[in-house]
Amino acid sequence: MAPFSGDGVLWLCLGVSLFFAVRGIATDLRQVVDLTEIKHVEQEDKIINTLLKLSQSTNHDLRAASLRIISERSCKGATRDLLLEDLASKDKVPQARALNALNFLTSNRALTRTSICTRIADLHTFTALVNCLSNFLEEHVEKTTTTNSPILPKTRPMGEKKALNILHALLPENVPEALEAGIISRWLCRYPFPCALAEPSRRRDVVILMKTWWSDDVVMSAIFSTLSSHPDGIKQLRKHGLMGSMIAENDQDDDDDADSDVWMVDADEAGGSFGRTPSRRFPEGSVEDQALRRRRREAMVLSDGGRPIGSDDIIQRPID
Repeated sequence: MAPFSGDGVLWLCLGVSLFFAVRGIATDLRQVVDLTEIKHVEQEDKIINTLLKLSQSTNHDLRAASLRIISERSCKGATRDLLLEDLASKDKVPQARALNALNFLTSNRALTRTSICTRIADLHTFTALVNCLSNFLEEHVEKTTTTNSPILPKTRPMGEKKALNILHALLPENVPEALEAGIISRWLCRYPFPCALAEPSRRRDVVILMKTWWSDDVVMSAIFSTLSSHPDGIKQLRKHGLMGSMIAENDQDDDDDADSDVWMVDADEAGGSFGRTPSRRFPEGSVEDQALRRRRREAMVLSDGGRPIGSDDIIQRPID
C-alpha cells in the first residue's frame, strides 16, 4: 500500500496552505494597523497646521472659529494638564510658553464669547497659577520701573505681569477655589508691597491703599477689589494682616475729611518723593469717644442750589 493516498496528499497540501495563509493574513492585519496609526498622526498634524493657518486668516469669521477650536482643545485632558504643569515650573522656557498660551486664552477678543475662563477656573488651575506667582517672588531683585508708589514694587518681573492678567481674568469666576489654592495665604501675604516694607509698616493698609492708589497698579488693585468683595476673601485678608479690623476701618471712614497723612516713598534715597493718602488714624480714647466722633459727622445738607452752601444749610444731629 502506498504511504500516502491521493486524498492524503491533498489534505496535507491544504493544511500547509492554510497555515501559511493564516500567518500571512495576521501579518497583513498588523501592517494595516500600523499604517492606520501613522495616517492618524499625519491627519492630526494636517488638522493642526490647517487650524494654525486659519487662525492667521484675514477673514474675521474663519480666524475666530479656528481660535475657538484651538482653545477648546487646549483646555481638555492631557493638553491642559501639561499646560498647567509648565505654568508651575521653575524652568523659565516652559513657564514662558504656558504664560503666553494662558494669557492668550483668557484675553484674546476672538474668545470673549466662549466659556474658557469659566471652564478652567478651578482648583487645579489656581494652584498652578499661585505656584507660578510664588516662583516670581524670588525674582523681585532688579528694578524694572521707576514709579514711586506704596502698592507697586519697583522690582516686578516682566513675566509676573502676564500671570497677574491671567489671575485677573479667572478670579471673578471662582473666588472660593482661588482662596483654597492659597492666593492670599501662600502668595499675597508674602508679596513685597512697598507700604508693607516701609518703616513704620503700613501692611494693614494694603487694601485701603489699593483703593486710593489704584491707578499705579490697575490689575493688582482689581484683584484686591474682587477679593475684598467676597466674605471669605475679607476674612483671609484680615487673617493675614493685609486689611485692618472693623473698628479701624470705621475710624478711617470717620476721619476721611481730616488732613491727609504724608506717605514718603523711598525715604532711604536722597530726597525721596511724597504723595498724599487718606489719613490712617488708629482708635484713640474709649468706645464712647469713637461713637461721639461718628455722631459729629452725621449731618444733613439742605440747599436749593442757587447759592454756595454755608453753615446755615447744614443740619447736624444734636450731640448729647
